[in-house]
Amino acid sequence: MKKMCGICGYIGVVEDGLLESMTAALSHRGPDSAGYFRGDGAGLGHRRLSVIDVEGGQQPIENEDGSLALICNGEIYNYQTLREGLLARGHRFRTKSDSEVILHLYEDQGPDCLQRLNGIFAIAIYDRNNRRLFLARDRLGVKPLYYADLPGRFLFASEFKAILRDRNWTPALNPRAVHDYLALRYVPGPDGMFKELRKLPAAHYALIEGGRATLHRYWQPDLFSGPFAASEEEYLEGFADHFERSVRMQMVSEVPVGAYLSGGLDSSVIVAAMSRLTSKPVRTFTVGFDYEHDELSEAAETAKLLGCNHTEVACRASDVELLPDAVYHLDEPVGDAIVIPMFQLAREAKKRVTVILAGEGADEILGGYIFHRALLAGHLLARVTPRAIRSGLLAPALSLTPSSLINLAFSYPAALGERGKLKVVDFLRLLEPEQLPEAYRHLISLFDERDTADLYTDDFKAALNGCGGRVSSPTVREGFGSIAHALPHGQATDTAPYLNRILHLQFDHWLPEDILMKQDKMSMAHAIEARVPFLDHELVEYALRLPPAMKIRAGISKHILRRYAGRLLPKRSTSRRKMPFYVPIEQYFSDPRFQELMADTLSEKSILKRGLLRPEAVLKLCRAMRRGEFVFVKQVFSLIVLELWFRMAVDRRGAA
Repeated sequence: MKKMCGICGYIGVVEDGLLESMTAALSHRGPDSAGYFRGDGAGLGHRRLSVIDVEGGQQPIENEDGSLALICNGEIYNYQTLREGLLARGHRFRTKSDSEVILHLYEDQGPDCLQRLNGIFAIAIYDRNNRRLFLARDRLGVKPLYYADLPGRFLFASEFKAILRDRNWTPALNPRAVHDYLALRYVPGPDGMFKELRKLPAAHYALIEGGRATLHRYWQPDLFSGPFAASEEEYLEGFADHFERSVRMQMVSEVPVGAYLSGGLDSSVIVAAMSRLTSKPVRTFTVGFDYEHDELSEAAETAKLLGCNHTEVACRASDVELLPDAVYHLDEPVGDAIVIPMFQLAREAKKRVTVILAGEGADEILGGYIFHRALLAGHLLARVTPRAIRSGLLAPALSLTPSSLINLAFSYPAALGERGKLKVVDFLRLLEPEQLPEAYRHLISLFDERDTADLYTDDFKAALNGCGGRVSSPTVREGFGSIAHALPHGQATDTAPYLNRILHLQFDHWLPEDILMKQDKMSMAHAIEARVPFLDHELVEYALRLPPAMKIRAGISKHILRRYAGRLLPKRSTSRRKMPFYVPIEQYFSDPRFQELMADTLSEKSILKRGLLRPEAVLKLCRAMRRGEFVFVKQVFSLIVLELWFRMAVDRRGAA
């Protein structure tokens, strides 16, 4: 192994100096060194963060006869086993890096080499003999990869700000991406915020040759229908074996390794497993917000129990001033205030470690979110209650208390109010099995038709309708990426357990383009390599074949993880109710810094400049936010982030 990095490049005709400019835009991802390859109308650029084979492993790297050149961002955890097989077949190695293993494996097997790799990666290989560019992204999408197919040239990069260094094109805003962002608080892909910009989907590779790019999927998460033949103890042993192997592999490094530790189950189990695999105290990092659901005390208790070298980071209202920096590093708008403490955690962790293990993925593969349980509850209601009777439930739903609504949909420590009640009513209309994609999207959405009908300008509505979008539906828009088609074709999806179908929907968008994208961008902003043991693809495949009752049982999430955690942690740690890793932004908006940021970004001048939103509607939303209704606080925050993104990506064209 070698590094976490930034990669970029092109194939086609470009101006002199562009490769250096693109690579420099990624210097924060790899502060240790830079490398370049040029030949036959192609260029590859690389910024390196050394992790293993610190003295070697420079990139780009070429094979024995110079016919192939590779750059890679990521880690291949099984590279040593693969290297031994390649040596036995006569390959010669100049380094100890996993990058060279990928190169020789591709030399032997072409794109099929991806089936052999266990790791997190974004790969680019230029084939001189065939004048072909090969790009690939890991199965779960831990590492990002963007591209733009422009007249006469094809450009790619770990972050799209590097692609914006090509000044010979004028980016055109993608109205559909803006609409999806406001609905979901992230950009689902494969489209990007500009029409010319695309995201290589997770588990895909691309071949670019003869002026044409083709995409191919090489891995698909399993939508398993059964049979579930093993005993609970056998499933538990299998889970333990897969998880411990994953943690063991991902702890390998020549530089200091640590872990993020909240008071929750996922990170606590990772740290407990790490503690068993090392004789040194594990370095742990946690963030607190000074409100009633703060998990600092739980995290400190776990750290003390496991003998960790523990660091606490405070996130306060004044830290909203970090938001412009976070948006710059995100590349895409993400309307979730959690990016601020993620940015702070990585900044603090960099003072002591270079590699971090994080708990992302456990909720996605084991049914850990509130909306998983809400969808299951809705499915049960649909099975036992005819549609006509369910219609009678809509009126009583309007009288539900905010706390009841929280239990049904989302667990946030704030009142959802009338807007939240209407959201529940919409959900009760979407309970038929064939409506699962719409119900799923509805539960994770923020802005809906009630909001956008008055919010959007007529010009923006026309642009959105012109690109295939619709603004008239409160729940789902035709053409919304592939969510409506995310269940695999050719399989008997109606026979798969409903929970499996719910979890399957997360792999195309939610996981790679929101959860993992935030972790990658916020950690790499400070040259920290984030690894995610729960998303080892072999562990994921195993988890997807577990019986639903091993995930959610009697309304309690992640049953098998709680049972496994009982081997490592006291009962008080394993039985804690899941709390969201949540920034109390509704308590922050009265801070002068927040008010100043809001007044600047959502001023009438700023809104009119973009031509997307009606200033009077934005002003109305800001007034509603001041009444303390939580959904409006989130909406205002998302609009602030959108304007900050415009200033970074459009006004400054990706400059810091």
